[in-house]
Amino acid sequence: MTNNDVRAKYKALAGDSFSLEDKILPFSISVEGLEGTGKTQFGLLTCPTPVVHINFGDRDATSFLYDMSAERRSKTTLYSFAPSDTKGWTRDEAKQSLFALSDIAKNEMSDGKLAGGTFILDSGSSWWDAVQEVYVAPLEEQRETEGKRKSGGLIYGQGNLVVSGVVSWIKNQGAFFVLTHQKRQRWDKDGPVPGAFDPRINSKIPYLVEVRLDLRKECAAVVNGRICGGADCQGKGHIGRKHIARIIKFGRNTAMEGIELEDSNITFANIYMLYAGRPFPNEEALR
Repeated sequence: MTNNDVRAKYKALAGDSFSLEDKILPFSISVEGLEGTGKTQFGLLTCPTPVVHINFGDRDATSFLYDMSAERRSKTTLYSFAPSDTKGWTRDEAKQSLFALSDIAKNEMSDGKLAGGTFILDSGSSWWDAVQEVYVAPLEEQRETEGKRKSGGLIYGQGNLVVSGVVSWIKNQGAFFVLTHQKRQRWDKDGPVPGAFDPRINSKIPYLVEVRLDLRKECAAVVNGRICGGADCQGKGHIGRKHIARIIKFGRNTAMEGIELEDSNITFANIYMLYAGRPFPNEEALR
């Protein structure tokens, strides 16, 4: 087998044949924050079309269709999965939802059908809950039945493989991949830590995605000539909130970490400009 045969077989990318002109540079983004900080809005209203949105146990996204232009709405597809009970996913529900997610991803993305567009998993936190119910919980139950000690992180191996496989496959389809992640209260030995929250996220995600955004909102009310800025402000007459997105991972460019965007500047177009060093090539897809 010749050198060219090997390259063709394994779809090698030769640098001397690569051109940056008009090339779209796809990447994956984890958008993290408390409820109401704009995670779903970032994906549905600012990312390039066509958009496929999977509501995986999060809030229904139908209301966002009212905020879209007719053109964007016509290029947006919504799917929704949720547990049937307030107790959370049953194992059968979780298994069926994971199978359905696989079917949808293959149908919507295979053969480059979504190339240059956006696939949104909202939320990655609920998806990880379902993965754990299907792949981790049975192993824990088996070990408990057999009277064995807990095996720590080793028991999550199959679940982590599923997460890595899904994320890697989607990233290779030429689309932008947005995962939203909820946050939960941080605790220490003395109880809940005031004002401290951590993302509900699979441990592999921070390494698999190229970009991580940490979203928050602060009180925008002006009091005695100064902006309140409270994260959980409940002051009487304190109306309005400022939305902030902090970059906590940005591919190989660590110089961008810590940069904050505010309100109307929290858009895919701005993130792409910073990431690729040039405007997004298909402006029409952002409308």
